Amino acid sequence: MKLKFVCFSVLVFVFALIGCTPEEIYNALKGYPTMKIDPYIMNNSSASRIVEEEGNYYFSEGDSLALVVFTEGYSPNRYEEGYIQTASFDGSVWRAELASDFQPESVEWKEINELKWKALGDNFEIYAYTPDVKQVLEWPVYQGSVSLEQNIEKNFYNSDFLFGKVVTQRTSSYLSIPMEHKLSMLTVKIEASDSLDTGVEGISVTAYPDFWMHFLLDEVYCSRNEEKVINAYSSGDSIFSVILPAQKISEGQIVLSMNDGTEKTLQVDLNMEFENNHIINVLCEEGGLFEVVDIETIPWGMPVGSDENGTGTAEVYDTGDVIVYQKKRIENPVTMVVTGDGYTKEDLLHGGEFEKQARAALDFLFDVEPYKTYRDYFNVYIIPALSKERGADNYTTGSESDTYFNSGWNDDCSVMWANDVVVTNFVQTFCPDIVEGRLTLDDVPVCLLVNDSRYGGICYSWSSGKSFAIVPTTEGTWKLSNNEELGISVCDWRNTFLHEYGGHSFGRLLDEYYEKGSGSKFEQTSIESHSWTVPLGLNITADTTGVNDKVHWERMIGDERFSKVGFYEGANTFEKGIWRSEVISAMDDNRKYFNAISRQIIVERIKEKANESFSFDDFCSKDVDYDELRDDKSRTVDNTYGIPEFPRTPSPVLMKQ
Repeated sequence: MKLKFVCFSVLVFVFALIGCTPEEIYNALKGYPTMKIDPYIMNNSSASRIVEEEGNYYFSEGDSLALVVFTEGYSPNRYEEGYIQTASFDGSVWRAELASDFQPESVEWKEINELKWKALGDNFEIYAYTPDVKQVLEWPVYQGSVSLEQNIEKNFYNSDFLFGKVVTQRTSSYLSIPMEHKLSMLTVKIEASDSLDTGVEGISVTAYPDFWMHFLLDEVYCSRNEEKVINAYSSGDSIFSVILPAQKISEGQIVLSMNDGTEKTLQVDLNMEFENNHIINVLCEEGGLFEVVDIETIPWGMPVGSDENGTGTAEVYDTGDVIVYQKKRIENPVTMVVTGDGYTKEDLLHGGEFEKQARAALDFLFDVEPYKTYRDYFNVYIIPALSKERGADNYTTGSESDTYFNSGWNDDCSVMWANDVVVTNFVQTFCPDIVEGRLTLDDVPVCLLVNDSRYGGICYSWSSGKSFAIVPTTEGTWKLSNNEELGISVCDWRNTFLHEYGGHSFGRLLDEYYEKGSGSKFEQTSIESHSWTVPLGLNITADTTGVNDKVHWERMIGDERFSKVGFYEGANTFEKGIWRSEVISAMDDNRKYFNAISRQIIVERIKEKANESFSFDDFCSKDVDYDELRDDKSRTVDNTYGIPEFPRTPSPVLMKQ
């Protein structure tokens, strides 16, 4: 499967209430920074659009994409100006095309040469969609309709409604926009017994073609205006597909057009689901009878294969298959590996639960500085592992799950474990950059996602540099205690991934939280792991004078570029005798903010792995210091009321080697 990174520029600027001519739109956009984006389609391992024979999707020449950008948290009413930009694909790159607003009363489009960021603000919400990019939006509603003539290839592909949303800071780096198939696909696969000719020339479905989407809610709805006959696309080998808004399909709605001019109907009772492909497996028997064998639902974009019985099956990843999230370097790669435990065959479908969760975790990580700015240094691999059962062992109740890495923990998370020998062997066997001799296990931090709804998270770190994090995909959201002045961190399992994997495992940072009022004191005058072969915990110190222990952020103190940096007592679970550099960071309450010295340490790690020298001045020139919770006070006691409060996850387990 090919992996394409499609980059293009985006821009949006919001004026209030006053209508603008195309010339005013064009002039308003001049001088603002260009934004480059790297879109990819969820439910598939490539940035893709158009179907190939094996079921992959790729953008094709002439495809268009529309983008709308607002300041984060701002929700304009339908009468306010909000520019829409469109870009078209020329076969290799995306090029700016048109800009306009979405006022229903007056829509004019102006050709533009470049797409850029809007003028105001640092944090933005970006909405991307296709097709019908020039429709008159009545924000936040998109109105759409699938083609009735999907038997024509172009019409079939143009019926595929894709939508993506990201919340991001302004950046000069490439910005990932995950695009999702939002409608549903109905596929009829016909097999003939005893080598009979099925005699099916075409298929049509009588169904509702219209739909609408609420962008802010990320929900699509079928518009039950009028049922119409929709002709299906044939991909050969008696496989017919039609794209529809999800709806109920009953007996008589699917019609087979025979090559003798007659028609036959299928007996089907199906409630379609958005973002899925419903495969109706049909057997053609002697006498021209057509029997529905079964109906299978798989994620959109997965190829329809066949097993020894001829029934449709979705492709499933095997243990050790490599999904390339991104690959940026051949020499001196900076490599990450994400694998999983407790994922069964059903979870390892191409584009299934495991792949979705791994991609979601990595998208979250690379939306946080400094990973966002330095993203192009990384090779990132998602490597599945097949377990016999879902979940993990529960040491409190004694329940066990038969999983590949034998992960488990107790209910208070004080003991959390996975078989590190199996993890080690697995990564050495399957990580491409290790297999090809470019790296060793000590160079590649690993994350083990665990398919379990319980709360937890931990990291094991060795003095040699080896590490792996365990991150369960905990159900729901929660908050971690803090005061309103700093902003209250509302989290899900991706925040745990950021803390355990981005902070502990790759960054080799130690925790910065402690229990207030506990009186606990760190009794040593230095932190032992500071002197490890690969140092760990340089984001905290046991001596503010720098005599007995290293103060890694010493040169930041007094630098006006780092006004938040100083000495704050309390870290690594101890209230006294140990200091952190800033009052708050991801290593305390898992917020999407690494403090300044943590950002520096992570960049030093990246540069060292890439065999490049670290320059403090270069780091400062690229550094982005922004904490949305603290700087914008975006989470207060009032707006987090009713959200359960969870404890911090345990400190990393430190392993000498």
